[in-house]
Amino acid sequence: MKHHLPPLDGLKAFEAAARHLSFSHAADELCITKGAISYQIRKLEAHLQCDLFKRTVRQVYLTDNGQMLLQTTQSLFRDLNETLLRIEDDTAQTGVTVAATTYVAARWLSKHISAFNEQFPDVQVMLQHSVNSADFTLNDVDLAIRWGACGSALSRHQFGQIPMALFPVASPELLSRYHIENATHPFAQSNSALTFSDVPLLCEDRQQDLWQEWINASIDASPYKLDAPQLSNPRRVISDANVRVQAAIDGQGFILADAMMNNEINSGLLVAPYHNKLHGYGYTFLQSGNRIQNQHAQTLKQWLAKYVTPTNATE
Repeated sequence: MKHHLPPLDGLKAFEAAARHLSFSHAADELCITKGAISYQIRKLEAHLQCDLFKRTVRQVYLTDNGQMLLQTTQSLFRDLNETLLRIEDDTAQTGVTVAATTYVAARWLSKHISAFNEQFPDVQVMLQHSVNSADFTLNDVDLAIRWGACGSALSRHQFGQIPMALFPVASPELLSRYHIENATHPFAQSNSALTFSDVPLLCEDRQQDLWQEWINASIDASPYKLDAPQLSNPRRVISDANVRVQAAIDGQGFILADAMMNNEINSGLLVAPYHNKLHGYGYTFLQSGNRIQNQHAQTLKQWLAKYVTPTNATE
């Protein structure tokens, strides 16, 4: 149904100003400027084609139309707030929030959530993708999946892991451009060291040099008596994993892949020319910190735990 209601921002500004009979107090409450309050109310009055306030030098007063609109907006906002609270309560009882990157959600989690929903159709699973952001906190979600170093339990919130070794992949076009052929080691052939050192390496950030860790592990596992070189390859930082994968497909450089990238490898979009792998990394599954989990969150945790390596939580 079409309506001719004014913008919500104007109604919010009016209701606050009318309740306080002060544009300044309304501005403080809504965390905007007094000028913004005045602008929103002028727009509202223009929309309604009538004055809502009588303005004096030191005070504002409501007109008859303003009084009538205040009663209506307060009633509507009160009803709206009660409805939203009921929705939040219902969601809290039936919903489960899982924090995971879009990379993990699309390549691993989605198929397990689909199977879970077939058995538990009344449970609403909500995905939250800011798991790697600086302000992420485990207390805001029920479950979380984070990439990083694997090993023994790191915290009392950890309930499982999926270790996944890392290995370099690149597009066939890039391998052809740099004349890189399948080899057990990047420096196995006399001319491959110079070739490999020229290839751009795509990475998540510069704080943790996984490429140097990979080459060190490759040297340690190699039968060749070589010292681990300090890689000087051009580095291109691409923080989003999905964008990084696409950049590798487009031939922008090598990327460190894991088993979640098997579709691209099996289809030939990406090729793994070296057999060397970097172990010790993978995905850690965590449950909420101080947040009380509902029964549905516990059910989903048990469902996902079937597919991960259990860890012994520690305090």
